Amino acid sequence: MTMEQNLIDKFKTIYGKDCDLILKAYEFADVKHKGQMRDTGKEYISHPLAVAEILADMNADVQSVVVGLLHDCLEDCDCTEDEICKFFGEEIKNLCVGYSKIEFIKQARMKNPEEIENLRKMLLALAKDARVAFVKLADRLDNLRTLGVKERAKQVKIAQETLDLFVPLAERLSANKLKRELENQCFMFIFPEDYVQTTKFIEENFKKREKITIEINETIKQLAKNHNVEVVKVQSRIKSNYGVFVKMQKKGKESIFDVVAHRIILKEIKDCYTMLGAVHEKWKPVDGRIKDYIAHPKPNFYRSLHTTVYFPSEHGDVPFEIQIRTEEMHNFCEYGFAAHWMYKEAGSKASSNHGNAKMLELKNTELQNEGSQNENKKTEDNAEDYMQVIKAGLYSDKVFIFTPKLNVIELQEGANSIDLAYNIHSALGNRSVGTKINGKMVPIFTKLNTGDIVEIITSSNSKGPSKDWLKVVRMQSTRDKINAFFRKNMREEHIKKGKTILEQAAKAKGYALPSLMTDEILSILVEKMRIKDMDEVYAQLGYGSLASAKIINRLISLYEEFHKADNTGFEKNYAEETDKKDTDISGLGGIMTKLAKCCTPIPGDDIVGYISRGRGITVHRKDCPIVQTLEQDRLMEVDWGTKALNERYSTVIKIVAKNSPNTLGLISNKLAENKLTLNFIYSEKSKSDDAVYNIGIEVKNKHELNDFINKLEAMQEVYYIFR
Repeated sequence: MTMEQNLIDKFKTIYGKDCDLILKAYEFADVKHKGQMRDTGKEYISHPLAVAEILADMNADVQSVVVGLLHDCLEDCDCTEDEICKFFGEEIKNLCVGYSKIEFIKQARMKNPEEIENLRKMLLALAKDARVAFVKLADRLDNLRTLGVKERAKQVKIAQETLDLFVPLAERLSANKLKRELENQCFMFIFPEDYVQTTKFIEENFKKREKITIEINETIKQLAKNHNVEVVKVQSRIKSNYGVFVKMQKKGKESIFDVVAHRIILKEIKDCYTMLGAVHEKWKPVDGRIKDYIAHPKPNFYRSLHTTVYFPSEHGDVPFEIQIRTEEMHNFCEYGFAAHWMYKEAGSKASSNHGNAKMLELKNTELQNEGSQNENKKTEDNAEDYMQVIKAGLYSDKVFIFTPKLNVIELQEGANSIDLAYNIHSALGNRSVGTKINGKMVPIFTKLNTGDIVEIITSSNSKGPSKDWLKVVRMQSTRDKINAFFRKNMREEHIKKGKTILEQAAKAKGYALPSLMTDEILSILVEKMRIKDMDEVYAQLGYGSLASAKIINRLISLYEEFHKADNTGFEKNYAEETDKKDTDISGLGGIMTKLAKCCTPIPGDDIVGYISRGRGITVHRKDCPIVQTLEQDRLMEVDWGTKALNERYSTVIKIVAKNSPNTLGLISNKLAENKLTLNFIYSEKSKSDDAVYNIGIEVKNKHELNDFINKLEAMQEVYYIFR
């Protein structure tokens, strides 16, 4: 009987009536691959058959086995997606298309090996139905089994690629049996000498402890009997060559307690803990080696109890490892998600042919700690929930796309080319005018899919993003960057809008805005807000980062106060000095001088002196709004003295920035980079939810301050800076 006939009979035994679709796929693939040969000298159809057999041995569903037979048809044969859909349906066609996309990742790995982690994520995301990933793992395993016929360089390349991409995939899917064989095959080809030495080490150690192993297993069976625990199986598994080798490389040979892992496979979860106690009563446990992965499963859902104990012998205590788990946990440990493929619709029973198709108990940790009635409860609803994990994929909330240079970019599911452009850089997003996906021009808001190759088309003549983009982008970070563009680049529009808003606010209070906005009042308002001019106020009002009520109330308050006070009163209230020490101002001899608190002048500023009554000279910046309200005949020309250039001076800046937990930290970092002293900082939130920081710092001169401001303005998080 031929190999093909043997396999067909095997499929019939496993799948019964459902085997008709598998036979149809075999006949289809046999025709498509006719005349193709493998490097082994066998007909190519032997490879799809081997892949299908690996999947069948894992109890994969019929659709997975069919895809295993068809997996190379789209890439290597005269075959179309429509043809597969016509003969096998939409589901199998989609699985085959998902498989063909995975092949592209290998090219990306060769071009950008540093992106291996993103490629691993993409590999999982491309398999939107995780069954595609199992087909790929089965395909890779058969290729490794026949890798010996290829030249040495090719062997190493394929084996290393497997370790980089497909072994982590098997681990993520909890397919440990597949993972172990993939690792051992790769180990044999990449480090053949180490493989031989490790194999020898394992064999020698196993031979030394073979009698002990038999005695341990018999003792475990007796312990179970003594404690009324039903045992499904007690087995001893020789640890994988690769696993032992890696451990020796990290910790040395002396770290290898035992090359055999003893497994106790039971019916019930409660019996696992009973047996753990029985084992510890019989043998002394090794400190720090007890691990409860039942109560606290690994990230890939692996569950089991682990312990290492000492077996007393004539040569001293011999440490050995024991794993205790239920039959369902064991099936999942060996086959991972594949252990849950064989199920029927809720309310029906699995076929008796599918011996390993029992569903893993998907219980919460809380249920495990309740009574045995809850512990033993199994539901097909849970099995179906688990199948949804398989079919939805492991990164269903992400998309992974390629740039034209095959770099991998991770985005939120539903993202489009606009999100991609801004994810790469704000400047790229601002210049975007179009996009190509897989070489075809498409609308810029087209949704991206994992595996797409996306090219952003830009133009130096672009006027920036459209406000409509805010309605179609998916990612909040994209919206933030588009809004930042409008803040910085639509200033005139915001100023115009802000003026209208303020006029309406004044009218609502019963005032005509011009009467509130005399030069004297505006100069004081600008000084109080520490901004350059009223256009800054209008811009903030227009954008929405400042409340109109706050401004109009200040204007009314100043209006009323101004009509009660004279210039002297205003000088007293708004031209206070920053401190009491003299400042070196040239041309004043020994006259006492002070720096005005309203504008905090620093060397480099153009300054003017104001002769105060009995308090010497108060120095203002020439552009200080307060100066216009003072008695002009008491102003005098002054300049910075030589000694003043060696001092440090306090000044204040106001920063309007993105309201984010990171923003203040980033600003603090800039302070540290510039080695500036921080005197105070207080924050407030604007109407538009922007953060506003008032920061008092010490600088030597205007050049040092401007250098700091320029660095702040270069930050994407910073929108405006006022002094």
